[in-house]
This record gives sequence, structure tokens and C-alpha cells, in this order.
Amino acid sequence: MFNNKKILIVMMLLSVITLLAACSGDSETSDAENGDGETSGETIELKYAEVNPEGHPMTDAAEKFAEIVNEKSDGRISINVYPAGQLGNETENMEGLQMGSIDFMRANPSVIANFGIEKMNVLSLPFIFEGREHLWNVLDSDIGDELKEDINSSDTGFQTVMFVEEGARNFFFTDKVVKTPADMEGIKVRVQENELMVDLVEALGASPTPVSYSELYSALQTGIVEGAENPPAAYLANAFYEVADKLTLNQHVFAPNFILTSSNTWDELSEADQELLFEAGKETESFVKEIAQIADDEALAELEENGVEITEIDDPQAWQDAVQPLYEKHGAGYEELIERIIETE
Repeated sequence: MFNNKKILIVMMLLSVITLLAACSGDSETSDAENGDGETSGETIELKYAEVNPEGHPMTDAAEKFAEIVNEKSDGRISINVYPAGQLGNETENMEGLQMGSIDFMRANPSVIANFGIEKMNVLSLPFIFEGREHLWNVLDSDIGDELKEDINSSDTGFQTVMFVEEGARNFFFTDKVVKTPADMEGIKVRVQENELMVDLVEALGASPTPVSYSELYSALQTGIVEGAENPPAAYLANAFYEVADKLTLNQHVFAPNFILTSSNTWDELSEADQELLFEAGKETESFVKEIAQIADDEALAELEENGVEITEIDDPQAWQDAVQPLYEKHGAGYEELIERIIETE
């Protein structure tokens, strides 16, 4: 009889412990998922993909964003940056965002357009932005807000956290000095897998050749392509100048980049953490504005020291005239947006 009573007491104690544990678990879940800005206090680890290597301004921006988020969350949210294409190329990273295997990445407008938001091609139209100041004036206006909303309200699985930029894109070549569009005739130029960029290179008389960014160095080295295009800092950081040392400063595209997060990741965050990321994004944008021009200047100086032949163009209008048909083809239906961008001061 005594043994039966002991067993009964033990069973009752176990039931109480189990109930308390369940209540505790429910409380933590509720705190993490409610919409009033409360968080559970649990540690969150996130992945940030970047195709450029360490030392590139866009990798610096990624690491700055991670640093700010870590500080603002008192170490509760950590973002691990994977540079140099460790998590794949841009298209693979976009697919990773959709699946939720990657949490953040930097995407240029042409890649986003490939995922169904064709309006983004407008931002990659050649010479639509006059320079860095004009670009940021547009991004900081209601146009920038609308572009973010276009992505956020789509069914692509992406959310926009902030804008960044890495300078104007310029052509570089293995053997030929190029000063005018006529000099581009017949040159095999690497392009992103995007119709607008293919049309741009064709409009200049060159032969567009799609090559993965991670394979570009070897493609230049082996002659698969004879030229490509990049902002100065990317041209330097990826050491493309070692195999293609003739740079033409024509600044044909000066497009912003979007820092995207996975909708899967975003939806799992509390409102407070979402706001924290937005605040960190704004601070990172300010950081990018401070370093972008410096990065351009330092990259060009270092490239010159490394023997790169840098060519300034004499007739910008000739380049602009050559690519004007792209506005008719890729700007069709977005004439109002194009006009608003051009008129922004």
C-alpha cells in the first residue's frame, strides 16, 4: 500500500513539471510571434551572400550592416557574411532567398528583372543617371520608396532592406584600347544573363557573351571573352586587371543595388526586429555614401600604379546615341518613370 502511494505522488509531481514546462514554452513562442514589438530574446543567426571578395566596398557594406545589427540587438542577432561567391552566383543567391536558405544578398536591377519585376531594368538603362549625386537624389525620393514597394508587394519572395551602390560600370579589355563605340566592333564582351545587357553590348557593335561572374577571370585569361564591364573597385578587387589591363571610363551604367532579404526570414521576425533592420539599413546607406567616391578614387589610383591603361572618352554623346534604342525597347511602358528619374535634381 505504501509503495502504491509513493508511485502516485511521483506521477503527480511529473505531471506538474510537464505542465509547467509546456506553459513556459508557450510563453516564449507567444513573445517571439506577437505583433506588438516584443521579442523572445532568442539568438538569431542569418546568412548574407556577396559575390565580391573581401576588401570590396560592397563586402565592406555587408560587414558594416552586420556590425550595426549586432550592436543594435545587443548581440542577439548575428549576420554572417559570405563573400567571394561562397554561396553561389547572383542568380543562385536569389533562388536561395526564395527557398529561405539565404537570408540577405545584394542584387543589381538586371538580376531582379530576371525574376519577374521587369520594371527594374529601367534603373540599368545606360546613362539614365548623371552621376552619384543624381542617383542618390532619386533613391532618397518617393521614387526609391516606390521601387522598394514594387519588390515587397510582389510574389517573388523578396523584401528590400536598403539601397547601396558601387559606382559606374566601365568596359575593360584584354588587348584593345577602346575610346569610341566604333572601337567596340566585334569584341567578345562578357555580359550578365540579362536581355538588356545583351542588347546594350550589341548596340555598341560588340559580341555579347554570357559568362558566370565567378568564371570571368579565367574566361578573360583564356580568350573566351576579350572584355567585360565593372565598376572600378570591382575591377580591382577581383584582379581582372591582371588579365585585361585596358580600362575605358565611359560610365555606361550607374545603377543602384538592392539589399534583399528572404520573405521567409522576414515573416519570422518580430515587428521590432524588422524595424531594427530598417534602421541598420539606413545607417549602412549613409556609410556607403561616405565611402563610395573614396573607393572609386583609390581604385583608379591603384589600377594606374599597377600599369592599367586608363582611357577617358572624348565624345560621351556618341556613346549615348548608340544605345538610345534600348530606351524604346526596355523603357516601353515606363516612360513616366524614366521622365521622373531624368527630371529629379
